[in-house]
Amino acid sequence: MSRRSLATPLQTTTADPGTFLGAKEPNLRIPNSMVLDVLMLFEIGLVVASAALAKILYIALFLESDQAHQPYLVAGLAGGISVHYMMRTRGLHEPSAIFGWMRRLGELLVSIGMAFLIIIALAYLLKISANYSRGWLLTWLGLSAALLVASRPISARVLTWLATTGYTSRRIAVIGGAVIGEQLAQTLRNTSGITVVGVFTEAAGPDQTVPHGSVADLISIGQRNYVDEVVVALADAPQAHTERLIDELSVLPVDVWLCPAEFHMPIIGTARLGDLSLLQVKPKPIRDWGYLLKLTLDYIAGIISLVLFAPLMLAVALAIKLDSPGPVLFRQRRHGYNHRVIDVYKFRTMTVAENGDRVEQARKDDPRVTRIGKFLRKSSLDELPQLFNVLKGEMSLVGPRPHALAHNQHYRERLERYANRHCVKPGMTGWAQIHGFRGPTDDPEKMRKRVQMDLYYIQNWSLWLDIKILVLTPFVGFIHRNAL
Repeated sequence: MSRRSLATPLQTTTADPGTFLGAKEPNLRIPNSMVLDVLMLFEIGLVVASAALAKILYIALFLESDQAHQPYLVAGLAGGISVHYMMRTRGLHEPSAIFGWMRRLGELLVSIGMAFLIIIALAYLLKISANYSRGWLLTWLGLSAALLVASRPISARVLTWLATTGYTSRRIAVIGGAVIGEQLAQTLRNTSGITVVGVFTEAAGPDQTVPHGSVADLISIGQRNYVDEVVVALADAPQAHTERLIDELSVLPVDVWLCPAEFHMPIIGTARLGDLSLLQVKPKPIRDWGYLLKLTLDYIAGIISLVLFAPLMLAVALAIKLDSPGPVLFRQRRHGYNHRVIDVYKFRTMTVAENGDRVEQARKDDPRVTRIGKFLRKSSLDELPQLFNVLKGEMSLVGPRPHALAHNQHYRERLERYANRHCVKPGMTGWAQIHGFRGPTDDPEKMRKRVQMDLYYIQNWSLWLDIKILVLTPFVGFIHRNAL
């Protein structure tokens, strides 16, 4: 099972991100799918607002009737959902449809009309059509069509602004032969909202209009968050070579796509980039709304936990000071998300503070462990200061446990896919910990099983899985016989 990667995550390279096009990292990056979701919700809101406005304009002014707003808002919500469904089935929520709204104006109006026919049919079947005025319905239809059509150029401007400012621009790296890679890059460059970082190949083409580099360069800049997606175009390469390349790229938290070719590999999804059809073979873990939900859980639960555990943490700090000389907190450099080095906080449990290239793991009856340290390590209370890492955004409440840099270097060379654990933020607790895989990892087999648990968590993540792990941690994760 052990092997050494061709382009390992910790491999040094002289690649300068500034050499490659679009190698910029703005303060905030917003997935394009999330922006489209917000625009869809905005359009549903326009239909609901049209229903309420039609009620005011027609029922109140023309009929001079004082009716409740609630039935019309309910009808408006049903209409908004119907319009959304009809537009989605026609692909009218795709970026290309928003940018080319004039060209697809007819489809937009047909979708709105079909949605209102569905609403009329439902009202008839439920025998509630008599409760609504036909004049109001026609007014609602006209206002909805007018507002939705008027919103399209505004949505296109918003998407253009977000792309030009770099917030939603997709930074894509191309891996391919000298000729096909260059051609693919040029095609992508002509697609709105896409920045081609560079072409990565071992051989240079005769006409290089975009920067070229090796796969090791790509992994290097990818670990510095300068790449969002990778497109692989190796139509003539053997399948084994392509599989090995994709395995190398799996250390990066990015989407990996294949251009159509004869491959016998699992295809996760498909997409269109301009005139290109791509096949997705590896998705980015914990993305879009899932990432936002996980981040919200981390901050809310992290703040609550810090408040609840503050008295206990103060008591532990006092006990450490009285027990042995030295600082209360111990900081150790570890690898975080996408292999970035972070300082992880812990309560000091030893008389030494190892943080260099060689870190000796604790062992049974280790003389370096202090008296209070034995209790803290056994109960995992020494991990509580990592709540500060969570609130700093460096760690998550749930995720693969971070290891010292020296241990990462050791196991990276011995365990396949070990480095893939860094595709998500490290956690205070995790799927491996609640299954008893904690404590010393002097045995490679123990680490291999822990890595398997971590990879299972990454591939099967859900908000409910995080909540399950957090609920089980006090019972099976804090105190365990393997803890030293």
